[in-house]
Formats: sequence, structure tokens, C-alpha cells
Amino acid sequence: MSRLDRFRDPLPAPAPGRRLFCLVLMFPAGAAVGLLAKWADFSSIQLLGDLFSELPIWILMGLLISRFSGSPGRAAVYAFAFFLGMIPAYYLAAEWLGGVWGMAYVYGWTVVACLSPFAAYVVWYAFGRGWLPNLLSALVVAVAMFSDTLVFRRLNIRDFVLAGLCAALVFGCKAKKHGKAE
Repeated sequence: MSRLDRFRDPLPAPAPGRRLFCLVLMFPAGAAVGLLAKWADFSSIQLLGDLFSELPIWILMGLLISRFSGSPGRAAVYAFAFFLGMIPAYYLAAEWLGGVWGMAYVYGWTVVACLSPFAAYVVWYAFGRGWLPNLLSALVVAVAMFSDTLVFRRLNIRDFVLAGLCAALVFGCKAKKHGKAE
């Protein structure tokens, strides 16, 4: 039992076949979202293309994966599989569609994918109860709010909306009190 279990109880591990199924499902789910994101760049809906080009939407997706994983370890593995599917699909679609992209973006998003298991592991506890989960929740919202400003540009309305969705998720979907199943 981890010292962190006092903040959120991991659920019992499902059967190995179910865990493998969930893991294998995350890769094509990430690939599908990567293809959708690249398609959005070429669609006539500029807002959709802009949305998928920003880090906060991917933070939100990682939060969803972490929230519905039964343990921090499964959150880490599932998030990594998701992003491992998303990045090659996105850039293969970019190559196939003749999109403009640079290797700096590939490296940057690869770093995001490589960091996703660590982030998902820690963020899994943000859905618990107590001072540490509340601190983690606030940090998640702050990162969602300001991550793009550090990398790309200044704040815009999408940053506020996505940070608000992250806040609603991490503060509104807390696990049951310690000792009770989710």
C-alpha cells in the first residue's frame, strides 16, 4: 500500500485480459484522435484546427484517461499508449495530406508523449480527497491555463474554456471518501 493511497484508493486490478484490452484500445483511440486533429487542420472549421493544436486539449484528454483508470499505474500506461498512437498518426497524416510541419514540433510532442505516463500517474491522485489532491488539481488547472502562453502565444478565450473544463473535471469528479469504492 502506497502512502498516497490515503488520498485515493486504487481499484482492484481487473482481469489481465481486460487490462490488455484497455491498453490495446488506447493506441488506436490515440491514433484516431491524432487523425481527427490533423483533419481539423485542413477542415473549413478553423476553431477545431486551432483547438487541437493547443496543449490544453491534450491535457484534458490525459485527465480523462487518468480519471477513469483504476490506479495510477494503469493511468500512466494507458496515457502513454494513447499519446504513442496519437503522435505518429498525426504526423503521418500531415505527411500524407501535404501539411506543413517541422521536426521541432515532432520533438516537442514526442517529449509530451514521453512525459505523459509520469503526469498521468501523479494526476491520478488529483481526483482524490485531501490537501494533496486539491493542490494537484490547482496545478493541473494552472498548467492547462498557461502552458500555451509559455510555448506559443498570449492567453485567449480557448485557454480559459479549456482550463475551466479541466477545473470542472478535477474538482467536480473527486473520488468517494477513503475506504469506499469509486
